[in-house]
Amino acid sequence: MARISTYNQDSDVSVSDKVVGTDSTTGGTKNFSLGSVLSLVTGTINVPGEDEVDSYVHTQGSASSTWTITHNLDKYPSIVIVDNDDDVVVGEINYQDKDTIIVYFTAAFAGKAFLN
Repeated sequence: MARISTYNQDSDVSVSDKVVGTDSTTGGTKNFSLGSVLSLVTGTINVPGEDEVDSYVHTQGSASSTWTITHNLDKYPSIVIVDNDDDVVVGEINYQDKDTIIVYFTAAFAGKAFLN
């Protein structure tokens, strides 16, 4: 079996990309789209052919320990933050309103925030 580290890293992530997991009903291994995982996390269900979950990607090009993210999604979205090496980073997330989030980190860095 191939190790995950032997696969090429995909820097262009989309909701149609697949991840491998175990089905809780059957115990079988299955492919899950990131869109279906996001729908589960946000509490929405997408029907194929209908509108996708609203999402937003914020790119923080310059290193900063405080990120202000204006997303205009008109909701309090979930958020995942990664640095330029695609490592997940945890910060203090403050929702200012339904369209603005300020995130505080212990150190300055550049990266991306994925909101949905």
